[in-house]
Amino acid sequence: MFVRKPAAAAFIRPISMLLILLGLAALWSATAQETSTSEATVQTVSLQGAIGPALAGHIVRTIERADGQADAVIIEMDTPGGLVDAMRDINNAILASNVPVIVHVAPTGARATSAGAYILYASHIAAMAPGTTVGAATPVTMGGAPDGPPSTPDGEDGENGDASDALEDAARQRTEPATPQAPGNDDAMRNKMVNDSVAYIRALAELRGRNGDWAERAVREGVSLTYSEAVEENVADFVAASTAELLALASGRTVTLGDGSDITLALEGASVEAVEMSLSTQILTVITDPNIAFLLLNLGFIGLLVSFYNGLEPVTFVAGLICIIVGLYALNTLPLNYAGAALIVLGLGLLITEMFVASYGLLALGGVVAFALGAVMLVDTDVEGLRIDWPMVLVMSAALGISFLLAGSYGLAAQARRIVTGREGLTGAIGTVLSWAHGAGHVQVEGERWQAVSGDNLQPGDNVKVVAVDGLTLKVKSSGRN
Repeated sequence: MFVRKPAAAAFIRPISMLLILLGLAALWSATAQETSTSEATVQTVSLQGAIGPALAGHIVRTIERADGQADAVIIEMDTPGGLVDAMRDINNAILASNVPVIVHVAPTGARATSAGAYILYASHIAAMAPGTTVGAATPVTMGGAPDGPPSTPDGEDGENGDASDALEDAARQRTEPATPQAPGNDDAMRNKMVNDSVAYIRALAELRGRNGDWAERAVREGVSLTYSEAVEENVADFVAASTAELLALASGRTVTLGDGSDITLALEGASVEAVEMSLSTQILTVITDPNIAFLLLNLGFIGLLVSFYNGLEPVTFVAGLICIIVGLYALNTLPLNYAGAALIVLGLGLLITEMFVASYGLLALGGVVAFALGAVMLVDTDVEGLRIDWPMVLVMSAALGISFLLAGSYGLAAQARRIVTGREGLTGAIGTVLSWAHGAGHVQVEGERWQAVSGDNLQPGDNVKVVAVDGLTLKVKSSGRN
């Protein structure tokens, strides 16, 4: 006797197996998603060379965009310094950031001097690679010292203002009352610059818990530290030879963000994304190099000169205008010395005058000298990489002077050249008598028939020379028979 199993029982085992497989797949997916979401992301941005407006803008944008996209930002720094406004922009972005900003002085042989030292002090975590240095933060020019502690980026108190407010309070406590000084006193002005820089960097040191006494020495005495000394002096947090080592050593540390909240870093094994400059920023970085800006300005002047000499030829005219506009825009982003700018204008004026006045080259020489001196003085900073180099000054001054001299010589030669077209060009021309009677007749000059008068006894076929033009009548004299 056989017992027949219900038909539904045949489907139980396959359905059970399917449910088990679906459960395992869901578990694996959840585990993978948890692993993916738990992995931290770090963005790195390079700060190489002198700190100017274009580079500072790139750093600031990277920090601002990292909020919600990354767990930390690493600034890989190797700089001789830069402009105070550019440095303050970067520091303000760091102080207001809700994403931890780590400054890594790297690679081996890199430095964080002048403005770089201020940025290192403003960072949440400061690290240095072996063989690197930090310090020498003494202001060197009128434009080289910070002009006080940074304010809230939005210009008013807000949710991200706690760090900036703390910095301002610390700076006010450290700043001594200024003693009135006589105008034009260079020593007094330098003391103000140094004292202001000291207050600023000590405020940063107090905010981040770093060595304020050494920071003051770096400003007043220009001292520097090696990577190991920086860690011993509590200037840097640790030494890291690579990004992976940096992330491992930074993990577990607690930092205070721009909104006042504390966060413990968990960055070991994080994925690293490099943030590259956009094409527009790369172009802006190139043209804001003082040497490139100066070159563009000179090429623009030469282009306009060539255009005027060729009757406002449109291609060189437009190219010259573009070069001048771009050059002026680039120079406008740099700290300019107005005495230098005035000397450049004077030099150009003397060179232009040389084109119309025969001074035997004296005006041109004075113009070239004034132009060269103005170019040297034009950019008011001693920061390496933000100055117009002497070779560039000499080459472009010589090129500009030669261009104006050539244009002037061509112009004078053109004025001295005999006119060979129109009625004025007929004077001195040779013609042939066609008909003649009683001191008047007709002559052929340069293929044209003219009425002519003469005091000479002429006959048809005689050669004559035009001595004057009186309306439609030529005054001629005999130049011999054919």
